[in-house]
Formats: sequence, C-alpha cells, structure tokens
Amino acid sequence: MAAVLYTAAVLFAPFAGAGTSSPTYDLEVAFDIPRARVIGTAIIDLPVGTELSIDLGDLRVIRMTNGDERIAPDEWPSGMLEVQVQGILRIQYEGTFSGQKLDVIDADKILLRGTWYPVAEGTYRFRLRATVPADFTAVSEGDRVDRTEARGEATYAFDLPYPQPEWAGITFVASRLWASRDATYRDVPLSVHLLSRNAPRLDETVRQAQRYLQQLEALLGAYPFKRLVVVENPVGISYSLAMPTYVLLSQRSVAADAAEDSALNHEIAHSWFGNAVLASYVGGNWAEGLTAYFSDHLENERLGRAWQRRQRMMAANQSFVVGRANVPLSSFDESHDRASNIIGYAKAALVVHMLRREAGDEDFFAAMRSFLTENLYRQASWAELRKAFERTTATDFSGFFRQWVEGTATADLGLEGVSASSVGKKHELRLTVVQKGPVLALTVPLTIYFENGRSTKKSLKVSGQRNSFKFALEQRPVRIVVDEDYDVLRRLTIAEVPPMIATLMARPRVTIIGTSAEQAKFSSLIGALDKEGAASALTGEHREWTRRAPIFKSGAVPRSDAKPPQRVIARSTESTAAIAGKRSSLILLGEHEPLIRLLFGRLQLPDAGLSLVVLKHPRSPGDFVAVFRAASKSEVDGAAEKLVDRPRYTSATFSGGKLTSYELKNGDRGISRNIPAVRR
Repeated sequence: MAAVLYTAAVLFAPFAGAGTSSPTYDLEVAFDIPRARVIGTAIIDLPVGTELSIDLGDLRVIRMTNGDERIAPDEWPSGMLEVQVQGILRIQYEGTFSGQKLDVIDADKILLRGTWYPVAEGTYRFRLRATVPADFTAVSEGDRVDRTEARGEATYAFDLPYPQPEWAGITFVASRLWASRDATYRDVPLSVHLLSRNAPRLDETVRQAQRYLQQLEALLGAYPFKRLVVVENPVGISYSLAMPTYVLLSQRSVAADAAEDSALNHEIAHSWFGNAVLASYVGGNWAEGLTAYFSDHLENERLGRAWQRRQRMMAANQSFVVGRANVPLSSFDESHDRASNIIGYAKAALVVHMLRREAGDEDFFAAMRSFLTENLYRQASWAELRKAFERTTATDFSGFFRQWVEGTATADLGLEGVSASSVGKKHELRLTVVQKGPVLALTVPLTIYFENGRSTKKSLKVSGQRNSFKFALEQRPVRIVVDEDYDVLRRLTIAEVPPMIATLMARPRVTIIGTSAEQAKFSSLIGALDKEGAASALTGEHREWTRRAPIFKSGAVPRSDAKPPQRVIARSTESTAAIAGKRSSLILLGEHEPLIRLLFGRLQLPDAGLSLVVLKHPRSPGDFVAVFRAASKSEVDGAAEKLVDRPRYTSATFSGGKLTSYELKNGDRGISRNIPAVRR
C-alpha cells in the first residue's frame, strides 16, 4: 500500500486571542498513518532569557529556531533539551507510535498521551490544531472546538483557555470506529462517542452523564467547563481517564453494568477535582480521594449501602497498607501499586468522610464549594482545603489534618466494662472505649438499642487510651454498637472483616489445595495470584503489578485411594483433618475436594464456566477459604486476570471470561456487645 501523508500547511499560524496570564503553547500536528507517524510544529512563547528544559522523549527534531537564531542539527541532543529562550521557540518534529507502548497510531485509531510533542517545563495555555482523515472523529482538551474539512481531511482546532502544567499537558484521541450521539446538559454541549458495537448504549450513556452532572452540580456548583465529551477508548487499556472537557472510558467500563463499574461517575467528578482545580503534588495529591468520595461513595450512599463500602475500604486498608506500606496522605502523589492505590483513593475518601462528620453536612458542602471557587483553574494542596474549612466553619482543623493527612495512624478500638443497671426509673449504661493502638483524638459514634426495638445514637469524644462513659436512659438497653456505620478510620475486628478475594489475597500465608488436574486447570489463576495483579478492590483502577512473596504451594497429602493424586498443601505429612484445623487461609480447587465437606458439609457452587465463593474459615478465626470450580482451563484463563484485577467478590460466576453474577458480603456490623438483663 502506498504511503499517504495527511498533512496541513507546514507554516503554523498562531491562534488569535492568545491569553496573557500564562505563556502560550501552540501545537499543530498531522499524521502519516501508514507509518504510524506524527509530524508536528510546536511554538512556545516565553520571556526572553528563560532557562527552559524540554523533554523530547523519542521524538526526532527536524528543524528548530530560537527567536531569530536557527539551531544547528548537531546541537539537538536526544531526550532532554536545555534552552535559554531568545524569542519565540519553534520546534518541528516527528515521532513514531506503533503501539509498543500506550500511545498508538494506526489505520483505525490514534491515542496520544505521553511525550507525543516536546514537553516543556512550566505552565501553559495550550492550543492544538490537528489534521486527520475526514472519516476520523478527533477529541482533545478544549472549551472551543472548530472543525473544517477539505480534500478528504478534517482539521480540528482545540482551544483550552485554562493554564496546564507540563505534567498535565494535553492529549489526543481519534478514531473512525465510533458511533456518536450529541445532546446537551443545561447549556453545556454533551457528546458521546462509543465503539460501533456499543451503539445501543449511546442513549443510556448520555442519560448517565446527565444524571451524574446534575448530582455533582447540586453539591459542588456549576460544571466548570463549556463542553463535555465522553469517549470510549479505541485502544484496549484497562483503566479510564479524565481530562479537562472530556472523559476517556475503558472498553471494559463501557461494557460493564453501571452498578458494577462507576468509572463514568468517577471521571466526571474529576472535572471538579483534578481538572478544574489541579492537585498540587507538594504535600500530597488529594484529587483521587475527593473524586472517589463525591462519585463512588456518594452513589453508594444514595443507594443506602455506604457503610458496606466503607467497611470494605477499611478492610483493604487494614490488609494491604497498615503495617506494610503505611505512608501519610501528604506523601501520596499517584498510584503505582496496590498499597498506594488504597492510600490515595480509599484512605483519602475515608478521611474526607470524617471531615464531613466533623464539619456537618451544611458546612462541609459549603466549604467544598468555597475551595473550588477560590482555586478554580489553579493548583491547590491539602493546606488550601484546610483553609476553606476553617474559613467556612470558624473552626481550627489543624489537629485533624495533622492527625489524618500528615500522620499514618489507624484507630484500633475495643469495648470493655459494658453494663447496665436500674437506677430508680432510669437505666444507667456504663462502657469503656479502649484505644489498643496509638492514642488519637476521635469522635466515635455509639448506637444504643433498646428492648422495645428502638435505638438512639451518641457521639463519644475519645482522646485517651481508656475512655469511660455513663448514660442515664429512659428505657432498658439490650445492645450497643460502636461505629456501626464505619465513620472512623480504624482496624476492623475479626468478626467485621468481610469475606472476599482481596482479603484472602492479603493473608500472610495462603495454602492452595487441588489435584494435579485441577492445578493444571487453574494454572493461570495461580500465576495471577502469585503476581497479585489487582490494583484495587474498591475503584477497579489498574496500575503496574507489584510482587510479594509467592503463595506457598508444595508437597502432597496422602489419600486412601490406591493412586493418590498429587496435591498442593503446606506439609506433605499432614492429614486432611490436620490441614482443616490449621491456622491458614485456603484456596480449594475443584468441587470434589474432600476438605470442602470436612469444613462446610455440603457446598454446591453454581454450574458456570468459572464459579467461586469465599467463606470464613470455620475452624480458624480470621482466616478464609475460597472454593473454585471451573468447567475447563480456557474458562479459567479467560477470567483469571479480571478476577484478580477486581478481587472484591464474595462469590462470582464467569462465562467465557465475562462476569455473569456476583455477590458482595459484609462482615459483622460494628463493634457490638449484648447487655444481659439485670436480675431484680
């Protein structure tokens, strides 16, 4: 096939109406699609004398001028370029992106997110002009977009009037594979582009986007940009992204049920947190935690299941962060493994929830709106968030932020001395809340249940190792529960830990048991568990894998059969009964594994391509047992990575690699004590 070069005029005419508050970065690109090549011209306008570092990555400079001076080719180093600005800096360049990394240019699609243009240090007002084949639709950051067409090519001009630091920069995605729908939300143009196979989902995606915008506007104020585009990524990357004015959804998120994958809600919330107000990485990135709270968490609150979500978030923090990779929120910059993901998303969201309880709903949402208004289109830190709350509430939050943002502690609570006695016509309740770990300043919710079925709530101010309380009550209490809604970031008791794959994966010792045939069938799942490829049991965000010590699997168990099959256990000399009673979490492969009957009696898993259930170990408190059943190795291979990538299920079934059903079970709710009746 002869190469066809899609190009625009070589000479670049700057956009009119350049902003004066920030340096401007004008970029014009065209594409040699058969060669997977971008050809571009960058024009950077900075004050004369500025010392500038430019990251060229793998780009090749064709021609460069610095003011009136043309820089000779032998002065163009690869990688990083250091320049003292003499005037307008013009860089003509080209780069090849054939898909070996995340960026790709091919006959059907273009995705450019990395160093696809010379990345100059600093903050700029970006404007992009991109020319693509006329049957491509193109999307990039821009409040205003103009499209012109001539000679089989379409030229898009994107104007983003909000300064962007170099680490945010601009991105570009285009494809000929999309089906599209145009709509509005209030006076904001709203466009949705999904791969053609998902065209039946266009209207529902529009409705979801409109609903999420409405919910977020009611809490945070007006949508901060002049347009919104929702795009299905034409490249099969497993996570979604949000940029100013557009959302790039993963193919998995588009195909999933909205109740299972809330990526659209999450990424639209980033319009306020992370895009309209950029997170300053000095002192910690707050954007993911606030986004997770105002999307995933509040959606669960709307559905009446927020406490379950917070319980799972605390379980993840307890399993993968506490005592392992415990760093303060003020040190979180971005997710690079499971622990950092939990810190930046789950732990941060839990701290935001505690902040809401300390401030009260009215002041909390007012302070959030104030924070957004005061820092719109600028970088802000946790310190700016604290200032917004202190101005709104006239309250000193320095202790709160020092403890939860700059500190690493997780509360560890217990109950002692719970009793009730009759005092005249009243009932006196006594209890002591114990801090078993570090002593923190806490507001701990207490729910008191009475014999007539009613209940009342109290707030306990806890600041010591032992904190005693006494209440005079009109009715006889029969049960109390500390923190039944998981409003305090704390360690869960053994009874509270929910049974799910993620909890089991975090055990220091996991024993896998199965016949040779079952081991072979589940080899891909065993490998995925060894790598611990799951990024988060809570947002589904995928990050780079990180390894830990491999799951222990060696030895054999003697069987009474004439030809005992090979099995994977902790010690080759132990009996089945001995293994069942040992303190160790287990993974049992195959529905005919004898340990299933020994531990649980009759247990029947659904007839599916792959099915699983996670149960609490009946003989070893704090440990778990997962039972897997599969029709074939191909069914395991199709589902293994997806299962480990989102390991929050208590039970699930897969068919042909697709999740067909799932259940999320909770642990016991709160730290509970029954109060015996007082003998008269």
